Amino acid sequence: MSRAKATILCIDDHWSGLIGRKIFLEQSGYEVLEATGWDDGLRLFRSRIIDAVVLDYQMPGMRGDVVAAKMKSINSRVPIMLLSAYGPLPANKLKSVDTFLSKSQPPNILLSSLKGLLEGQHKPFFSRWLDHWKSRNQGVTH
Repeated sequence: MSRAKATILCIDDHWSGLIGRKIFLEQSGYEVLEATGWDDGLRLFRSRIIDAVVLDYQMPGMRGDVVAAKMKSINSRVPIMLLSAYGPLPANKLKSVDTFLSKSQPPNILLSSLKGLLEGQHKPFFSRWLDHWKSRNQGVTH
């Protein structure tokens, strides 16, 4: 029997952003679990069935890219969206996530990206970046 709602784990040390995301995603039909730190987030990830993770990059104690790598070692099939207020991150920080969004993106972008992750219409972030780089540099001679 399949569950009616996808379960999203949101992890962010800033309470206002976390609760705002939780309310928005619940109104969009998702069940949302929230954690205010990486340690609570990992505990929930290990103990619950999670369909996707929305994870803040900059948190005290452990950055989101490290948390994502730990999660992927536990269950590599769960898609992870990394959020940051600090603009683009280097590719090596994105190797364990499936997509990256700036926190300044409008909510509809968060929702459409999450829907794509849940529907399995994604490639790992680095693979998409590499495909984009190859298409931009096709035919360039050095």
